[in-house]
Amino acid sequence: MGTSASRGGRSSDRPLVPAHADANPEQPLPPPEGQRFRGFRTEFGRAVAGGGAGSFASALGKYARDATGGASIGPRRFGPAYTAGGTLFDLLGQLATNGTAEVNGTDLSTLIGQPLEQVAETIAELLAPENADHDLIRTAMLDAIVEALPDVEYFEPAALSPDQIIVLLVEFHSQLLFTEITGEAGDAWNKSDSQQRTIEAEAELLDLIRAAVDRHLSPLLAAGLTHATRPDMEAIQRKALDDIWTEWSGQE
Repeated sequence: MGTSASRGGRSSDRPLVPAHADANPEQPLPPPEGQRFRGFRTEFGRAVAGGGAGSFASALGKYARDATGGASIGPRRFGPAYTAGGTLFDLLGQLATNGTAEVNGTDLSTLIGQPLEQVAETIAELLAPENADHDLIRTAMLDAIVEALPDVEYFEPAALSPDQIIVLLVEFHSQLLFTEITGEAGDAWNKSDSQQRTIEAEAELLDLIRAAVDRHLSPLLAAGLTHATRPDMEAIQRKALDDIWTEWSGQE
């Protein structure tokens, strides 16, 4: 886990949703509002500084409501993530049931029985799209596999329980949102007065994001995991992020 402060964040005049990442490209986007990141970055900086001057909950409210255009727009930005999550679910199911699966022409049956960290590297790279979200998806997927399966030494998809798959997908979206949000915060990270406070702030924010993802995604997965198809899984992830944005948009 680490901040993306060096990115500086996008400028307010950029489209609300990057064209390559739009889950609903057929739907027009409203024009971005000027200084749409200002309130989010200000509150984020206060939360990073600590001392009760601001809160990450309030920052997330401004992020969802203002910076990303609200609940009807913000979740559209994660189209490649829904695809990657759906593909991960599909390939785990195929490997568990049939002992084989193919992604982009690569036979993944050779991964069975291999060390988990090596498998995580391979899967993350294969599922990362060939567009500007490559590093975002790859890093979130890699971190999720390692973090969600701490007791798994060797990759045995048939041995993965439904609960482990739920934790894996929850962690994927938690890491994804953490990286995206911290990147958009940009220079607001400079409000931290020490490396220790930065580490504490990162942990606080990730815990808050992970709790929201767990609250909204886990029940949907638990209800539909057994019979879900890949399109079903993509729709489940989108529904969860819609609900997260609705929750966050109400936080002042």
